[in-house]
Amino acid sequence: MASETSNALLSYGDVSRREDVVLNAIEILTARETQIFNMLGKTTAIDTVHHYLTDTLAAAASSAVAESGDYSAGAITTPTRLSNVVEIVARPFKVSRTQQSIQHYHGQNELSRQTEKAMMEWANSAEFDLVRSTLVSGASGTVPKLSGIIEATSVAANHTSHTSGTTWSASILDGLMKANWDGSNGDVATDIFMGSKLRVDTDGFVQKTNAVVNNAQMTAIVKTVSTYETAFGTLMIHTHRYVQDSADATARVLAIRPEKLKVAFLAKPFIDTDLARSGPYDFRAVAGSFTLEVQNRQSNFYADGFLK
Repeated sequence: MASETSNALLSYGDVSRREDVVLNAIEILTARETQIFNMLGKTTAIDTVHHYLTDTLAAAASSAVAESGDYSAGAITTPTRLSNVVEIVARPFKVSRTQQSIQHYHGQNELSRQTEKAMMEWANSAEFDLVRSTLVSGASGTVPKLSGIIEATSVAANHTSHTSGTTWSASILDGLMKANWDGSNGDVATDIFMGSKLRVDTDGFVQKTNAVVNNAQMTAIVKTVSTYETAFGTLMIHTHRYVQDSADATARVLAIRPEKLKVAFLAKPFIDTDLARSGPYDFRAVAGSFTLEVQNRQSNFYADGFLK
């Protein structure tokens, strides 16, 4: 017996149908990560090589003097000059005039939409280099790159490379905080950043504040921690996409004291429209230039070698 639908006109396979796409139904799938860049204070750079000064107090010791004795002048110090290179970050793009004239499901002018995307991409790129970039001077035609937080805060006492595959634990974090307190004169890190794997491990630390779990009013299961408190200070815990990259051999953590770091702008981000074109398109770029100031390297710490 033949099927009752054998000669019916079916919808599946009909290429003349209008696609099931609704207004503004375009999702930006790439995550945005700007939390450290936005967290830091902002200042101004006036040259492509940015200089700033730090100074130290004399080591604490007795300063007692005799009742009738002469003062004896101690050794004093002058500020130390530190520097970093200003990096130019740009996201250029071209959109044809025809592309701007036709209608789209998102309902926007395509040049405006691509400009919004470029601004998001600029912010992601700035965050990536602010954290991970290594210094390139820009001499001899090379592209200048700033020294990012991981490199710029590095001294022997606050950068630790564990044996590859070391398991991240509360005792390791306690040791890092103790060393941070010892080396920073008390200005310890306040915010720690890590990838998803170490964040899960941190949430699983056994020693947590006791809580009554058989409360009839409790309606949520909480399996995460937002702060970690030690005798040497309290850390806010953040998950970050760029501190640990997929190309990194091992997992790593970065802890900072934001008040000791600043973003110095030579040119704040802007939309550059003064770009030559030679055809029926519009040429734009989101551009800006900045560098990093580190007022106290010892107030931050970094560690790697952990099991991914």
